[in-house]
Amino acid sequence: MFGDQYNVISYDPRGVNNSGLSVDCFSGNTEARLVFNRLHRTGITNVSSTSFEQQYYSSSIYGDWCNNAVENESPHGYYVTTPAVAQDLLTFIEAEAELAGQSPSDAKLWFYGISYGTVVGATFASLFPERIERMILDGVLDAEQYYDNTWKDSVDQMDEAMEKFSSLCHSAGPGKCSFWGPSPANITARMNSIIRQLQNHPVPISGVPSRDTPMMVTYSDLKALFVTTIYNPLLSFPGMADILHQVEHGNVSALAGMFSGLDITSDAGRIIQCADSYRRNKLATIEEFKSYAEYTVSKSKYIGDIWPIVVETIVCISIRPQLPDSMVIKRPVNGSGKPTPFPILVASNTIDPITPLSWARKTSSRFPGSVLLLQEGIGHTVVNQGGSDCYFEHVQAYLQGIVPPSNTTCAQQYTPFIDSPI
Repeated sequence: MFGDQYNVISYDPRGVNNSGLSVDCFSGNTEARLVFNRLHRTGITNVSSTSFEQQYYSSSIYGDWCNNAVENESPHGYYVTTPAVAQDLLTFIEAEAELAGQSPSDAKLWFYGISYGTVVGATFASLFPERIERMILDGVLDAEQYYDNTWKDSVDQMDEAMEKFSSLCHSAGPGKCSFWGPSPANITARMNSIIRQLQNHPVPISGVPSRDTPMMVTYSDLKALFVTTIYNPLLSFPGMADILHQVEHGNVSALAGMFSGLDITSDAGRIIQCADSYRRNKLATIEEFKSYAEYTVSKSKYIGDIWPIVVETIVCISIRPQLPDSMVIKRPVNGSGKPTPFPILVASNTIDPITPLSWARKTSSRFPGSVLLLQEGIGHTVVNQGGSDCYFEHVQAYLQGIVPPSNTTCAQQYTPFIDSPI
């Protein structure tokens, strides 16, 4: 991807995986965590007349447990903010320069960030613009919406991705797509029929005679299938087709437990998000949560109703980090009207259902001189969908000092179903 001449170093940001300052909000009390999940993760946000209120008010429980864990077990547990991670990057490159006998003040960063890593990169570029040598941001979050804790436009391309499922399944043929139909419209209609059936009638699985645990397959389980699939269509579209085929023929067991097993965000992810947005949180009141949930539903009929409980920004309402100003973003994340020493390369798939193309365009507009490199394709981040020879050639040329014209677009090389691994 980068070329053999580079050493690629990956690291865990503060509080993540092997990095320190980790916090277990429930302090090892698995029963308390399970009870909270039952109270809070009630399914799609508008599944019942009380679900919305229950998700909002139960969120305060999570914050109370996290605050207690930090106070009693990890006094600096909230020191995991993205500005602190950006400062860590500066420390890394200065230490490396000093070790090489160079001036630390002249050290510059080479950086490839994906998804949350694009917030790290944009934050670094905003705080230390003169310290950038090369920076590629792939699958770009809108840093302003991230720090405001809203994420509302993240749903903008979800239905585009879901609609591509039907057209790509049809094009691939019955040998590649088990939910195939004679037209994309036929595939969409059958999928919508399954949605309506589960919306109106959950299906019990007794567990008899195999003596398995009884379960109920619900509308939320189906929506959980959709949201996990659109992250990586190249890998997951065939599996979703198989499950829909089984459900259509009366076997719903493949959907069982899909929602309860959906836990995209860890304690670390929630704490980083909540600490980052604490002084700017625009999703704090029940009115703001309602407006946000209504917006996501209006923008995505397939995933909008489950997205608020997936992204879980609402759990920040009672988290109370005490942070020094150096760990907080107090101004807009942008280039302050000045170009960086070398242009930032902002990359996106043409359809990114998690971080939409509009966010990449916004980010590019905030950093003067930056350019946008597009990859035709569907899914979250270019690199996780396989990219293309064209994309990697532009990345390697950029690292060597050749900046592509903005809006350069690479043709799709890997197509879901056709090129999906078996």
